[in-house]
Amino acid sequence: MIGMRLEEIPRINYCFLPTPLEKLNTVSKMYNCTILIKRDDLTGHCFGGNKERKLEFILADAVKNNATVIVTVGALQSNHCRMTTSIATSLGFKVELILISDGDEELEREGNYFLDVLMGAKIHIVTPNKVQNKIAELMDHLRKNGEKPYFIEGGGHNVLGTIGYIYAIEEIKRQTAEIGLTPDCILLPTGTGTTQAGLILGSRLLHYDVEIIGISVARKTERCVTEIATTIRNTGEYLGVDTAHYDSYIRVYDEYIGQAYGIPTGASMETLQLMAHKEGLILDPIYNAKAAAGMFNLISKGELSGNVIYWNTGGLPALFTEKYYSWPM
Repeated sequence: MIGMRLEEIPRINYCFLPTPLEKLNTVSKMYNCTILIKRDDLTGHCFGGNKERKLEFILADAVKNNATVIVTVGALQSNHCRMTTSIATSLGFKVELILISDGDEELEREGNYFLDVLMGAKIHIVTPNKVQNKIAELMDHLRKNGEKPYFIEGGGHNVLGTIGYIYAIEEIKRQTAEIGLTPDCILLPTGTGTTQAGLILGSRLLHYDVEIIGISVARKTERCVTEIATTIRNTGEYLGVDTAHYDSYIRVYDEYIGQAYGIPTGASMETLQLMAHKEGLILDPIYNAKAAAGMFNLISKGELSGNVIYWNTGGLPALFTEKYYSWPM
């Protein structure tokens, strides 16, 4: 049990939990340490992913507020938008997505975008400079037409989303205890920082002595740390928890981003192949291939050792876009 304040927060028990914790036998031998993978790509619905844990709390709040339409925003291949559409649709909500395209991007119905269309979301394509205006315009339009819209920040980047990963720490703590393993660190891909914030907060609240390490896929370390610290502070205030010293637990590497978010690196594609060839596991190319490549590099340099858990946050549909499946292997 985590605490009464958390237990009082509405939740839709939607995910298939606990997600598996598996040892990567071959790569553990290759890198001379024990590497396990937490399979949040298997949360259960529409290709799964870390957003599903967040949406259990966010969409419960939408139900509580009698919403009729869910509005959210993300990139054209947004995992968050896919998962929001999947779960919200199953709960009886209408869904309107604001998808961001730079105008030069081919609007091929593939990957996550194809799934959004298939599941019946109403889609609005906008350029980055028009996102905020479009959100305000759409919310106003829906209200005027008798709807009760509920807006979700991109990536589920809010307090309720963070709480999903406080509970995830309770889950991993139980799983590692059952197999008699004491992890030295947990690594994960870091985008908006919500997942990492939840894991750090959970590890402190539950006295789980493990280092949480983010491998940034988009932003410089300074910005990641700022976002994670802000999210921890906001969530702590919501829960009535003192998080004054939690900033010291934030660790993020930005050396593995490469050219930009969404663009593979040589190391990330090699890692994608390595995991497929040696473990039969398929990683997504945007988040987990880059972050796992960073993990292997840190192990090779001697900066990580012992019992290492890699948290697979999902995102597989992006692999099935021409941009990635035609990438040289």
